[in-house]
Amino acid sequence: MRAWAAVAVAVAGAAAGAVVAASVLTTVSDGTERDAYGLNEIARNGTVQGELYPGDPESEAALVEQEDERIVYVRTVASAAYWNLAVSAPYRFQTGTGYTLVLPARDTDYTLGDLVALAPETLVQNPDGSFLLRENVAVMEGATLRLAATRPLELRLESGPAGFASIVAFGGSLDVAGSAEAPVAIRSWDSAARSPDLDTTDGRAYLRVIGGTAQFAHSDVSDLGFWSGSTGGVAITGDDGLDDAALEQSAAAAEDPVPAPAGAPVVDPTRLFDDGAADRAGLPEPVPGPSSASIADSTFRGNAFGVFASSAQNVTIARSTVTGSLVDGITFHRDVTGSVVTETESTGNAVDGVSLGRSSSGVTLREVTASENGRNGISIDGQSLADGPSASGTPVASFGDNAVIGGTVARNGRYGVEISGGTGVRVRHTEVVANPAGIVVDRGADEVHLSHNDFRGQVQQSIAIRDTVTDATVQDNTIVGGDTGVYVRNADAVVESNVVRAVTNHGVTLVGDVRGSEVSANEIGGDGRTAVRASDALGAVVGENDLDAWRPAPTVESVVGFVLQPLTVIWLLLALLLVVTALTRKDRQFGRFRDPYAERVPLTSLSRGVVSIDSLRGADR
Repeated sequence: MRAWAAVAVAVAGAAAGAVVAASVLTTVSDGTERDAYGLNEIARNGTVQGELYPGDPESEAALVEQEDERIVYVRTVASAAYWNLAVSAPYRFQTGTGYTLVLPARDTDYTLGDLVALAPETLVQNPDGSFLLRENVAVMEGATLRLAATRPLELRLESGPAGFASIVAFGGSLDVAGSAEAPVAIRSWDSAARSPDLDTTDGRAYLRVIGGTAQFAHSDVSDLGFWSGSTGGVAITGDDGLDDAALEQSAAAAEDPVPAPAGAPVVDPTRLFDDGAADRAGLPEPVPGPSSASIADSTFRGNAFGVFASSAQNVTIARSTVTGSLVDGITFHRDVTGSVVTETESTGNAVDGVSLGRSSSGVTLREVTASENGRNGISIDGQSLADGPSASGTPVASFGDNAVIGGTVARNGRYGVEISGGTGVRVRHTEVVANPAGIVVDRGADEVHLSHNDFRGQVQQSIAIRDTVTDATVQDNTIVGGDTGVYVRNADAVVESNVVRAVTNHGVTLVGDVRGSEVSANEIGGDGRTAVRASDALGAVVGENDLDAWRPAPTVESVVGFVLQPLTVIWLLLALLLVVTALTRKDRQFGRFRDPYAERVPLTSLSRGVVSIDSLRGADR
């Protein structure tokens, strides 16, 4: 019975595997398309998204475009005011339906007290001690806005259907200088609802540094940002330069003026422009430059992008937490270099916990925890920005030299770590726990080293090397549980000195063209089909491996092979003979109880019974 039950289980498992393999997308009860794991929603462009963004694409994309125009317009007006009007004190001017307060360069930092004096109507203190900012603030090059206090400080940025406030540093510095005794909280605030703004469809307040520096210490930044990385909540980006199209805002602002708030004087942008075009005589051309940031002991909750960096260098994030982001937790989008994230948690975000985009290099993630994110715990994309000739002549080189060292990647919706292209990527001493797949390397990555990692309880492969990956090394890892320990498909990988335990299908699988791959010196244990499967591989080299702990699981072939062994056949025939003999007996009486002494009689029935001695004597006479 056990043998036939094992056959049934094996057949059912094979059928289930075929179904999973054939299912690229599934549709759940609410009509949403998801990937084969059933955990990741699929965006309209087919991208595996994790959890889809809850906002409105059309309205929010339009708002991002408007905000980009405002940013360029502020930069243009501020530059012209400095050179044409020699304005050196704080001032404001109309941008759209509101105003932007400009803080020009000065030797001393601007403080919250300065803002209250410059904007008494648009920065007010609430009865609970918090402050509400209803105006945009621009911190220009050479200026620093420092937000700190001797007791806990909460700054709310107005954010609702009527509009939203922002703080943007244009080459200047934003210093959120909290302390353990006096932390600083910054959040969006919908005054009509008397609560943080959780609706992104009409835009949302945000912080941004463009070509400057940002510092966050002992801060709690929450419920900021919408749609794009630059307006995503906390953004550290390069200098975008000037754009002539944005100058059209000057005419729009002049057509529908709004009353100016009290405080800093108002500058009329029409004095700086002639027929809507900038008088650029003597204006220096902006030089794009990277931003930098130092973030420590801070929390980022519920932002669109938790922390977003692009065209930045020396970004450091330490001992911080990023959670509940509507897209990614920590995003190094493009051209982020020489940066470190250490002892930081990025958990419960809708898409990736940490995402390193193309052209970012020299980034180290040390002791980072990326868990329970909608898609991947960590995504590293080192692919080139172009595959061939392009209008802008974009380089075709790959990027890399990124590292994941230590930390934990657990219970994410798709992969623990995904490495797409690039070169020189390293993942070492990292715990990878209970993801659908552990570490996946694909898209032509080169010189990827995965070593001394601890894999436990992945659903499918703990390590997958596939799709033209070259010179990959999988070494000294410990793998426990899951369907397959190491999977190599159409790639070049050396798999050596790993310990594999308790897998249920294959210890190591080689499929397709794997020339240059070698599997040796591994200790492989489990109850799967085969310890090392290489029957479908071209060019594989399988050396000596320790398979003492491998226990092949029953399959249809193995069970049939066991049944058809000569000794087993003899015993089956003997058993069959006994059964046939029992069924063909002529006197068989089955199903009725028989008295075992029915055919026995007492001795008295065979004699006269008991006789006396005298009668026996008489017989002698």
